[in-house]
Amino acid sequence: MKSFQIEILTPQKAVYSGKAEALMLKGVLGYFGVLAGHAPLIARLAPGKLKLTRDGNESVYQAGAGFVQVSKERVSVLLDEINVPAS
Repeated sequence: MKSFQIEILTPQKAVYSGKAEALMLKGVLGYFGVLAGHAPLIARLAPGKLKLTRDGNESVYQAGAGFVQVSKERVSVLLDEINVPAS
């Protein structure tokens, strides 16, 4: 599966910066997914689950409100807060 570059940021810190194969987010109109080659978009995010797939492993986070910007081969997720699962 193709991958894309992703950054997940809060005002306090960079939560993740690296490659991913899939991303699922909760927009204000419902959940949507992002894969490599996704059409460019900017969307407002509502609090909910964020699922990140990298190296075939899925991580699930509880995310606060924010925004996502999808551009060619890069995704930036800006959140007011996120609960990072224990590793």
